[in-house]
Amino acid sequence: MPQMPPMEDDVAIEAFLDEETIAVLSTHNVDGTIHSAPILFVYDNGVFHLGTQVGAQRVANLHRDPTATLLIERREDPFKFVIAYGTAEVVETDFERRVEILSRLYPEEGSRAFAGQMRDQFGLVSIEFRADRMVTVDYSRGGAA
Repeated sequence: MPQMPPMEDDVAIEAFLDEETIAVLSTHNVDGTIHSAPILFVYDNGVFHLGTQVGAQRVANLHRDPTATLLIERREDPFKFVIAYGTAEVVETDFERRVEILSRLYPEEGSRAFAGQMRDQFGLVSIEFRADRMVTVDYSRGGAA
């Protein structure tokens, strides 16, 4: 089966991760099924920082089993994606980190208000995801390798 070429190098991967704002985090449910959900992220020095709240299913799953998969994709042409396989840790979050994550998608003023509302209603935590392995595809680089 032909494979599409990977992203050119680490610089290209980091540029792609800086451009994209939403990932899909997949964790393991207690019954063995997979829980996948979209989540905002910031990629910083090899770590994905994901904002979430205390009672989320992904948080319960990660407390039980820290292995996870993260998919970051661009669905527009040229199609590109990164699949990161690794481990995640639920950590206390800094309010400013949560605002930083939300600000990738929303204006800062709205991000501050939304983060405050989430903190007050649910309690904030973050997920720090470290990839053991990443698979990348960049359709802009031509045909099968």
